[in-house]
Amino acid sequence: MDPSPSRRIRWAINGALILALLAVLLGGLFTVIISFFTGRLSPEANWQQWLSVLFPAVLIWGIAALPFGAALGFFASLIWREV
Repeated sequence: MDPSPSRRIRWAINGALILALLAVLLGGLFTVIISFFTGRLSPEANWQQWLSVLFPAVLIWGIAALPFGAALGFFASLIWREV
């Protein structure tokens, strides 16, 4: 049974958003840890320095995850059936 186009689009959008959110959270954590170890960021740094390190990294992580999440959601809609 082939899923409807609206279901495939809905699952693709949901998959993209979920994976982007997960990538933003884990990518931000990864960036903070690496920044501490490389010395780019210190716990005493002001909020502007934190923002200058975190914002570009989190933006890149989230945008990069969108197409992968959409593809995973699209293929998941073909595998799992709604009951």
